[in-house]
Amino acid sequence: MAEPTATDGPVDGGSVGGHAADGDPVGGSPVGGDPAGGDHEMGDPVMGDAATDGPVANDGLRGELASATAPAPAPAPADGETEQAERPSLGRRFLSPRTVLSFAFAAGLIVFALRQQDPETLRQAWAQVRGAHLGWYAAALVTYYLNFPVRGWRWRVLLGNAGEPEERQAPVRDLAEIIYLSWFANAVVPAKLGDVYRGWLLRAHHGTAWSRAMGTIVAERALDLVVLVVLMVTTGFFTYGDVLARGAEGGLGACLTGGWRPEDLGCSLAQLFAVGAVLVVVLMVGLVAFARYGVHVERLLPERIARVYGTFSSALVLSFGRFPRLLGLTLLAWVAEGASFYFVGRALGLELGAALVVFFSLLQAFITVIPLTPGGLGFEPILAAAIGLRGFEAVSAIALTVLYRTISYFSLVVGGLVVFLLSKKTRPTGT
Repeated sequence: MAEPTATDGPVDGGSVGGHAADGDPVGGSPVGGDPAGGDHEMGDPVMGDAATDGPVANDGLRGELASATAPAPAPAPADGETEQAERPSLGRRFLSPRTVLSFAFAAGLIVFALRQQDPETLRQAWAQVRGAHLGWYAAALVTYYLNFPVRGWRWRVLLGNAGEPEERQAPVRDLAEIIYLSWFANAVVPAKLGDVYRGWLLRAHHGTAWSRAMGTIVAERALDLVVLVVLMVTTGFFTYGDVLARGAEGGLGACLTGGWRPEDLGCSLAQLFAVGAVLVVVLMVGLVAFARYGVHVERLLPERIARVYGTFSSALVLSFGRFPRLLGLTLLAWVAEGASFYFVGRALGLELGAALVVFFSLLQAFITVIPLTPGGLGFEPILAAAIGLRGFEAVSAIALTVLYRTISYFSLVVGGLVVFLLSKKTRPTGT
């Protein structure tokens, strides 16, 4: 496909071109934020008037855990953006009733699943985890974390596509650190607050318009979802073809319309694949409609909000330039996560097939999309059941799931907290 640039103007006859002055959200986020002065449930940045709004008090997680100072105003982007975005408060969200309830829900799911298992099975699984080979486990940990610089590199490509000048783009190292901090936020707070926090960090420390940053993040999420579903369905058919065939013996239509039946694993998998396929189709149709007709929405908005919407929408549409490179980096990131799961299997002395490795790592990523709990916590029984379907004993299935989640979830919480407390990016700007 031809590579669009920030100055190409409308894409497919309807995407919004660049603006002379990029703005940040005014009165709410263009991707679901609340109006200014409302209850910002998602923690979306709210724009203040630079002439009247003072520095926003730091009530984030650092303020909860250690004494914090009031932040200085964020540096204004070179494109003339003057509005000041409020820092999303991780501490307030972490202690909110919604977050507490989400953790309680996750704990309930885990306890319920554990009660279904024989105590001896759990003891053997724990012994298998404790006896894991440290060398292979270290390889799994390192391989998993290699996907952050890859994702940072991909984000830099997206920002370049969206029109961010080369001299103002953050280094890959800084982008990888911001992504890691956003994954930490998603692991401790539900509803994907980390994505909003990520856009704020990029704006606060590198001057990129928040609306442009969020446009690239939404484009990245869309690309991830499409690749994830396509790979998961493809490898799922290779891995669980016999299970799906048994589930569809009564007819695929009856399987898909008969409601969710956990005891019928074949039908459950078919329903999961169908949901993924529908999501991809809806996403693709939505992106095409947005590119073609989004400009008409901009004309109906007040001037300041229209400027923000225009920057966001043009960034979203233009982000898909240099698509082969984006696709290659996306696949490389997923390969890193799949290799990590393979090394976890080796740490436990298990040989895992390539299709199962890819499917499991993608399924693990898919459950993290569920906004009910932070980082998909509590849905681990689904992962263990997927492994058990391939003939692994319950002991090995539980041990594999637990050991991999120590990397894909608990290491993000522990390591992310350390980075959060030490990183200059989480400190008030100007300090």
